[in-house]
Amino acid sequence: MSSSQSHRNPLLESDIEVLGLSVRATNILRRNDLHTVGELTRVSARTLLGMTRLGRNLVLQIASSVERQGLHLADGGALEAAAPTAPAP
Repeated sequence: MSSSQSHRNPLLESDIEVLGLSVRATNILRRNDLHTVGELTRVSARTLLGMTRLGRNLVLQIASSVERQGLHLADGGALEAAAPTAPAP
């Protein structure tokens, strides 16, 4: 991350704990080497869905928490595009 980005939004350098995520979500993100808000915003919802033990509900929780801070995931948190569609009955 460039120093100009960090001056624009110091939240990007903050620990993911500031997002108020569940302990489970925080632990999974840390196990996948995502420790700061800035690192998390560079990841797409599709990538998060591919992480072990990180399902749709937790990805929605993460995207929502990031958006409450005025930020977004790399793909804008577009879970609809990331989730497989169920066949019509």
